Amino acid sequence: MVVVTVALGLLVGISAARRWAVALWVFGLFGLLGAFSLSREPGINWLASIATAAVAAAVALIALRVLYKVIGPAPEAAAETPPSGEVVERVSVAEDIDGIEETGAVSRRKFLVGAGAVLGLGVAMAAGGRFMLERTKRALASRETVVLPQVTETTATTGAPTTTAASPSTTGAGTTAAEAQTSTTAEATTTTTGPTVDGAGPLPAGHSLDVPGISPIITPNEDFYLIDTALSPPQVNLEEWTLKVTGLVENPYEITFQELLTRPFVERYVTLSCVSNSVGGSLVGHAKWLGVPLSVILDEAGLRPEAEQIVGRSVDGFTVGFPSTIPYDGRDALVAVGMNNEPLPIEHGFPVRLVVAGLYGYVSATKWLSELELTTWDGFDAYWVPRGWAKEAPVKTQSRIDTPRHGQIAAGPRAIAGVAWAPHRGVDRVEVKIGNGPWVDAELSSEISDNSWRQWQLAWDPEPGRYKLRVRATDGEGVTQTDIRRPPAPDGATGYHTIDVTVNA
Repeated sequence: MVVVTVALGLLVGISAARRWAVALWVFGLFGLLGAFSLSREPGINWLASIATAAVAAAVALIALRVLYKVIGPAPEAAAETPPSGEVVERVSVAEDIDGIEETGAVSRRKFLVGAGAVLGLGVAMAAGGRFMLERTKRALASRETVVLPQVTETTATTGAPTTTAASPSTTGAGTTAAEAQTSTTAEATTTTTGPTVDGAGPLPAGHSLDVPGISPIITPNEDFYLIDTALSPPQVNLEEWTLKVTGLVENPYEITFQELLTRPFVERYVTLSCVSNSVGGSLVGHAKWLGVPLSVILDEAGLRPEAEQIVGRSVDGFTVGFPSTIPYDGRDALVAVGMNNEPLPIEHGFPVRLVVAGLYGYVSATKWLSELELTTWDGFDAYWVPRGWAKEAPVKTQSRIDTPRHGQIAAGPRAIAGVAWAPHRGVDRVEVKIGNGPWVDAELSSEISDNSWRQWQLAWDPEPGRYKLRVRATDGEGVTQTDIRRPPAPDGATGYHTIDVTVNA
């Protein structure tokens, strides 16, 4: 393999000396292959893969260009024909040979110095890449050791809920629902120790609609939206991780992950949404989260009266900020360690993140959480506030048409369907408008919680023609979303999701 690589390098070098475009194409191709290969590594996202490969390709091109400049022009290019009629001074053969030898020695020295510098840069980049991969592997191995507390059924002897710990997953994915059920059945009459878990309970009948093309009621982890300021997800080793509670508290403290697992846990279904989500956009998802109530963590520290803002700080320095009253107003606000029955995926904040129902992620959803700082409201502005985004940002009521999509469809019976969300308030009603017709109530799936989105559908049997479809939702407080279209900045987009459909005969 080494011989092939060297031979290919020589071929590219010789070809690029004549046509620089060859180097651009070859290194560009290898950059794409490198990005694809790197993106398949667990814990490394596609953006980081592209950036890393682009830097590597750029460095290779720059290195090749530097070597060409160091070596100098080719001998035939260097030898110029004197202008017609110009007298050329002749030198002796000995002087000519001495000059050639001296020039050759200088060129060799320049080449060796340049090649050495390029080699050193290559070694440094290789070492950096290996360090990143090893760090990722350590984080993945650390995640595989996590044993999350599991909800069990009521015991036959006490009639009280108990908990049991699931076995670590060999793939990094925690115990599945079926495995958890099997475990709880086996332990139904056994007294267990460990943290108590207030489970989310079974999903209600009718919680999901059977409509092709509609978003699943529970968003799979691999499909959950990703928006970060980090180019690559921080790789956190559990042995080094701690959570600090600092600032305006009576008893500042710091705990390890294992100490966090001794606190009481809850399971909750919560819809999260990014403030940059446009009307009808995909930056929203619904999952089952496992975590410690944020109020429990704060109560251990004891908030001082002047503590008005909770600052969530990530291991990479990213910050969010929201009112200190939020964890106590009845909504679900969690220091989460689990997502859909498994430890948090690395890209979604492993080992610990914040999940706060009803607030956009940029003011609440710190991933890779390392510190909770209590401060005054005016005493700190989180990451996005100085960049023009609002300091307070409750999630706006929104609805989306998942099916049909923009474009052409065949005539015949079908459903217009999608999802609607208003976390912490709930969705009470969804209406659809077809063309210039009236608003018509859609059928809703059963409510899981007021923090969960709801699916909706409306039967439709259109005649051939062009149609404009609109949707709007009304939240649990009786407020219907506005038709005024506004962009995401500074505190979330508004307006009806509208699509144009052509029905063919």
